[in-house]
Amino acid sequence: MNSNTPTFKLTVAAVGVMSDFAHLTVYNGFLEDIARGYEQLDLTLPQGLYSITLKLDGNIIKEHVRLTEDTRFEIPTPPVYSSVVADRFESSHEYYTHNAEHYSLEPTVQTDTTEGGAIFLFFRYTDLDKRKELNTDQHSLGDGFSLLDKNRQLLYQLQGSNIREDTDTGWMAFHAVLPVGIYYLHYSGHKFENDEGEAHDIPPREIPLQVFKSSDSLQGLSDKYWQTQVFLTFGYGPIFPSMSVFIAPRKDGFINNDEGNYRIDGLRHKFHNGIYHLPEKVLLEFEQGQWTSPMKGLLAAYVYFSSPDTDNELLFRNVAQDLPALLGEDTPDVKALQVMAAQYYKDPIPEVTLSEPCMFLAGMRAVIRASIKHPDIIAEDSFLEDITDKLYCDMVWTSYLPAPLPKSKKQLQDATLAGSLTDSIFNVVERIIGDEITPEEIGEKLLKSQTVSTLLYYIDKLNDDLNITDLASRLQIPPNVVRKTINHILTFADSIKNVKKKPQQFSIKNINKLKSIQ
Repeated sequence: MNSNTPTFKLTVAAVGVMSDFAHLTVYNGFLEDIARGYEQLDLTLPQGLYSITLKLDGNIIKEHVRLTEDTRFEIPTPPVYSSVVADRFESSHEYYTHNAEHYSLEPTVQTDTTEGGAIFLFFRYTDLDKRKELNTDQHSLGDGFSLLDKNRQLLYQLQGSNIREDTDTGWMAFHAVLPVGIYYLHYSGHKFENDEGEAHDIPPREIPLQVFKSSDSLQGLSDKYWQTQVFLTFGYGPIFPSMSVFIAPRKDGFINNDEGNYRIDGLRHKFHNGIYHLPEKVLLEFEQGQWTSPMKGLLAAYVYFSSPDTDNELLFRNVAQDLPALLGEDTPDVKALQVMAAQYYKDPIPEVTLSEPCMFLAGMRAVIRASIKHPDIIAEDSFLEDITDKLYCDMVWTSYLPAPLPKSKKQLQDATLAGSLTDSIFNVVERIIGDEITPEEIGEKLLKSQTVSTLLYYIDKLNDDLNITDLASRLQIPPNVVRKTINHILTFADSIKNVKKKPQQFSIKNINKLKSIQ
């Protein structure tokens, strides 16, 4: 650069919805990356031609600026589509936002609970045109969905008088006031053909949802009970990675013009893509104590403890300490964050035990990781242990391949009376083998289990010095699950032997290896 070349100030700013999460990059005339960051860049540069790129939610905008004087260059953010029906999102429409606000305040089912939190579900298409294109028969968006209690017993099916819906514009609402605790949103799956006639299958899925209550000792909250709000967009079926979850004071319901909506959804979207970005405005809200949105705190804590960042250690130590009073000290996500914080700060792992899943997949992964050296963190024979090898990994929320819904109380009673066969090993495996009865059918179903096939692969490839802990670390599942999977394989070894196309890993040598590490 010529020493006589004048320099000027260049301010590049993203303006508009979600600008906090817009990533900016400035390039010089040689296309060299000279500055990058979020929302706004303040630079002093030689006069000349510069290129600017803005990236937000998969959108890329490219601009050029000739710097001949002090310049502020603003780039409007592109339209944002989201499952949450917040005012300034492109996919929000009055026929969605009005009904979301209305039914977040008006329960769609009557329960015996008055002192409690709530679950509010709002499903919809991006717009009326998409509903007409993808659901010409106006099927209900609640088809296949059920809400289960903590014991996985059916509370409500999302159909009929339990929901409010408009199948024309394409939305469905469900709202129930419920006791504090964990619930499960169950989806039974869906098969469909796209426009090209190609067959597709959306498999069954289950998602844990927590109903929260703050400690009576906290002052200044508008409501000690919280409403867990779930927003989900549909295409040919539910688009689960689009799911947004909010936690709001129960009596306030959903407020579609709340500025916090954008920061929460922005945090979720970045986290989903493995980007651990915490906008200054989020950090400032924590520092000022304006923490009235627990989901913002949960998300920010998960983002921070997942990142290598060390700039706000004290702040997030305080956040982790505040969460038990805000959401309940026995809440799985609170316990998981305590484990994550210990892993992050290299502190001793706290003596906590979880038997139920977290809402956040990052919490599940942290607890599983910790259980490899501290097996007692996951309660043995608990529901949490049972799903650790069945997790889906396509969204920030915990979800997994579920057991079928119990069909009736009588069937449960029959299963209890059926004797030892329904206990221990078979009870865990019966979901895999389903109704299959021949040895070959049972063997084929077992070998389709990813945990079984992966374990057999490692047993075959590794040397004889195998142990449960090493296998648990390789498979990233708790040691107890490895131990039980080995028991499953050995118990049904004869069934697997009868499979015509069994993998080469299933050999007498490898079976003997399994026996040696039980």
